[in-house]
Amino acid sequence: MKVVISVGGRFHAVALAEQLEKRGYLEKIITTKRWYVKSLFPARRWTAIMAPELLGMAVRKIPALRRGGYYSYVKDNLFDALARKYIPPCDVFHAWGNYALYCIPTARHLGAKVVIERGSTHPHYQDEILREEFERHGVRTERAHPQIIEKGLQEIALADRVIIPSEFVRRTFLANGVAADKLAVIPYGADLSLFTKREKRDNVFRVLFVGNIGVQKGVHYLLEAWKRLALPNAELLLIGRIDEDARPLLERHAGLFTYGGHVPHHALAEQYGNASVFVLPSLQEGSAMVTYEAMACGLPSIVSENTGSILRDGIDGYIVPIRSAEAIADALAWMHAHPAEAGEMGRNAMAYVQAFTWERYADGVVEVYRGLLAKPETAE
Repeated sequence: MKVVISVGGRFHAVALAEQLEKRGYLEKIITTKRWYVKSLFPARRWTAIMAPELLGMAVRKIPALRRGGYYSYVKDNLFDALARKYIPPCDVFHAWGNYALYCIPTARHLGAKVVIERGSTHPHYQDEILREEFERHGVRTERAHPQIIEKGLQEIALADRVIIPSEFVRRTFLANGVAADKLAVIPYGADLSLFTKREKRDNVFRVLFVGNIGVQKGVHYLLEAWKRLALPNAELLLIGRIDEDARPLLERHAGLFTYGGHVPHHALAEQYGNASVFVLPSLQEGSAMVTYEAMACGLPSIVSENTGSILRDGIDGYIVPIRSAEAIADALAWMHAHPAEAGEMGRNAMAYVQAFTWERYADGVVEVYRGLLAKPETAE
């Protein structure tokens, strides 16, 4: 079996490519991230197309173009158009959503099955919930360009199979008319050699958020919850890059939180280790990988129902409704008042997440490939 991966970035495609290479299935990974793949794979196994990302970054610096969604419009389309020239003969063409429409005819011509990976909710659901939230708060920010939304829908329609990371995402696809037998739910994994339990260095009740700090992640609801609580010997730590849309919301809560800036991925385990609880109140996610990492580090978590998390409610932490500062505040107050029980939740989470490795994820993906390749052509 020969597999080609095509992704205009890194995401978890590199982790999958590493697993496929170990199993002898990787034919090539086509990406924009030369500095990642160069050290991981033999030269014959990768092609890096860097121009789309560089041009996209230039576009993103222009506010009007950024808000209009032209970053992804330029980057995704250019990568897709160029990547089709580098697809070798293969059995499976596995591409990340929005990067594949122009490549699909080439892959089909080579006789490949087409797998599309969507890391988030259905394009219509994602666009609608974010539009609602931006209007609620009078925020002007980047949204997906209509052409990119339509492109994603066409890719879904043309794919032999669409891989998604959670049952939450599956529900949004079904609600938007995608057939159940086209979908394969495969949860993500975590690097369990990197993300492990660390000794906490102080006795501060530290609430940790990790991710892009913006409206989509629901940070404003976490800030509202924190404002209500005023807990003693406690700190709210936000780690990640600040989206432009979030700056006015953060300014309203100045002095309530600590901003830790951007922390390299390999250094996040230390941040998890010095926290008491992890919170991610996103409006929409596929299955946020930071939730796996926090669990692996022994943290109890409070996540929204729309994070696509594997967390078990009441066992590893709490799942709360979206847009509910009150629910977040209640869960945080309970954990602050019950440190022993919260610690037990963290231990439960750490034990449970041990099964969620990138090896397991790759097992599920390979099973999808084999099912497609075993399917008679006449039955398609």
